[in-house]
Amino acid sequence: AGEYVLVVESTAPTPAPTTLSDSNDVCDNAVELVTGIPIPGSTRDATVDVIPYGCGPRTSTLGRWYKWIGDGDMIFVHTCGSDYYTWLSVFEGSCKALSCVVHEGGRCSLVSWQSVIGTEYLILVHGYNDRVGDFVVEATKEIGAPTSSPTLEPTPKPIILGDCMSAIDLPIGRQVFGTNEDQPLVDLTPVCDSAPGYGVWYKLTGDGEDVTVSTCGRRTD
Repeated sequence: AGEYVLVVESTAPTPAPTTLSDSNDVCDNAVELVTGIPIPGSTRDATVDVIPYGCGPRTSTLGRWYKWIGDGDMIFVHTCGSDYYTWLSVFEGSCKALSCVVHEGGRCSLVSWQSVIGTEYLILVHGYNDRVGDFVVEATKEIGAPTSSPTLEPTPKPIILGDCMSAIDLPIGRQVFGTNEDQPLVDLTPVCDSAPGYGVWYKLTGDGEDVTVSTCGRRTD
């Protein structure tokens, strides 16, 4: 038993209202993100960026730069809809003196932090261990998460969710944090030929598209 991260992904096309750009291959040309507008991009032809140690899997990486001007609110940035294992690294300071704010990786990377009014945050979309591909990046304020901490915390434990009738709806393209600690034993042996275990139930309404559900994430133990 322990904490986990559950991610649901769909093969349905992700809206892409803007066009790809190569101008943001360098930090000084970072493209400003607009809340609620997903921006498609690609790191396939990106050049090498050098970032501070401890703000990503490597200090030398291939990425595209974006920026966000703080307004005092909690901000979430994700890469849900990307076709490879992305990594998001967020910095403050200048391009020549980057200071790490937060970072996270995954096919649906999600970072969050409490912004400071007027502060410019530089966001690098890159990949895990030099992986490259096509991505979608979006800034939003609508993901359900704590507003008092720059990192997402696990869902509180008191609610007993081991009952199938209490299944939680899964939003496509979003990470759901949870834990199976203190949950009742679930026996699926008759239908899934698996050993009993301590679990939490979720549900998803089909839309005709292929769906992938995974528990990949650094917070999963």
